[in-house]
Amino acid sequence: MEKKYPAIKENDTYNLVILCGSAQLNMLNVCLKSIYNNFKQLPHIYVITDQSLSAFACKKAIHWFPENNITVIDALNCLAYHEEKGNHLVKQFALKNPMGLKLAAILQVINLGKPILYSDTDVIWYNDPIADLANFLNIQQFNLALSVDFQAAYDNNLIDNCNLTELNKEPYFCAGILFINKLIEKHYSAIENLLPAVIRKSDHFSEQTIFALLNKQSGNFCLDKNKFIIELNDRLNFFPTKNKEIIARHYIGPVRHLFWRDTIFSRY
Repeated sequence: MEKKYPAIKENDTYNLVILCGSAQLNMLNVCLKSIYNNFKQLPHIYVITDQSLSAFACKKAIHWFPENNITVIDALNCLAYHEEKGNHLVKQFALKNPMGLKLAAILQVINLGKPILYSDTDVIWYNDPIADLANFLNIQQFNLALSVDFQAAYDNNLIDNCNLTELNKEPYFCAGILFINKLIEKHYSAIENLLPAVIRKSDHFSEQTIFALLNKQSGNFCLDKNKFIIELNDRLNFFPTKNKEIIARHYIGPVRHLFWRDTIFSRY
């Protein structure tokens, strides 16, 4: 049995949110270990499980992680939260699409009153992001920032039906890593206006498209693409590329195998 890691005094600046399904449990373990090993102080972590994974099964899989530093919330809890708040469209989207549940989870945790850092499970953290996050929080007009993508990976149906043509211009955004200081009334209004369209028809990029739009409307704040990286140019390399400046890497589909390559090499 894997040894339980000791609890760490928490960084009270922000919370960290991760959405996980049963198929992502192994990646969740790697992601959490990279956070534990490389963050000087842990934020409190909220893992939201989708409808394929119970909170009990998730807790069992990550039993090594200190209980005081993590909270696991299942999909039913998240759905019930939005039902109670009267966020019926958010709940409908969450029921139709796992990425809708991701949106619902972020909206639930941001209401706790702290900024949140969101991470997909296919992200490995190599350094503590606190300095970069603190720089954003020192900007008075800052609301949110997303990682920079090299392509426009959006829901084209949503763009066409809701006339979101501004998303066709760079910078392109990815919601695999995002940092939210606060959401204001215009953000909630924009989400509410877009939800009927994604409830009718959505895809894997619908939630990402929504967050990209919010960011376009709020100053185009970008996580440093040289520190929070999405890249394909090493997909055929046997050995990892060493770069001490990297804070996190998001291993999107075409380089998903490198997630496991880098996990193995990190042990040595």
